[in-house]
Amino acid sequence: MAVRRKKLLTALAGTTAVIAFLVISAASVVWANGLRYNSSTGSFEQTVLIAIDGSPEFMDVLLDGKKLTNHIPYRIRNLLPGHYTVELAKPGFQSWKESFWLSKGQVGLIDDPTLIAIHPLTTTADSPLITSDLTRLDFGLQLTSGELTDGGEMVTRFGQDPVQIHRLNEFYLYQVGNELRLFLVKGSQDYLIYRSQATERLPLALYPSTWQIAVTDGLTTKLINLTIPDSTAQ
Repeated sequence: MAVRRKKLLTALAGTTAVIAFLVISAASVVWANGLRYNSSTGSFEQTVLIAIDGSPEFMDVLLDGKKLTNHIPYRIRNLLPGHYTVELAKPGFQSWKESFWLSKGQVGLIDDPTLIAIHPLTTTADSPLITSDLTRLDFGLQLTSGELTDGGEMVTRFGQDPVQIHRLNEFYLYQVGNELRLFLVKGSQDYLIYRSQATERLPLALYPSTWQIAVTDGLTTKLINLTIPDSTAQ
């Protein structure tokens, strides 16, 4: 009886080991092929990926409001197809928000995001403003009845006609009334960066490589450093 019981236990142990091996092997194959079980459909689906690339930097990465890490570059893996909103946050800077609708196997990419200061450092320029060649920067831009197109593609529609608008890297710098603002198509983000004394068209010079803007406001020329927070501002 003892011998038979021992053989039975040995057989059960062997069977359990085989089943465990098959389960682990199947799970490994599913993981390797980027598959994940979707309980709402009752089937395995090819997953999607969201990648945040850029120079190594500390900033919070949030997915649908949940913090995942505090640095980039970063990869958000093993996601089911669907809609996701990524937010990049850093003290003293405007949040970068971008939404993705991702189908099976697709990748959502945020490539080298530039965070704009909530209160950009603004200093008085040492020399008078020499207006840059804005025509070169603005090639392809057209504003008609508040509707902005870039290279023939719709960008956005403004509720109030801007006094002027210019391209600044992936942003659009525009003046409406006495405000200078930055608009980012991704996430439809719109930031106030400077408030002038008057509503007339402001003389500007743009420096995309250093993320700076020079503006003559009244008798003073100021230099706005978009990526450097003003530590004295509240």
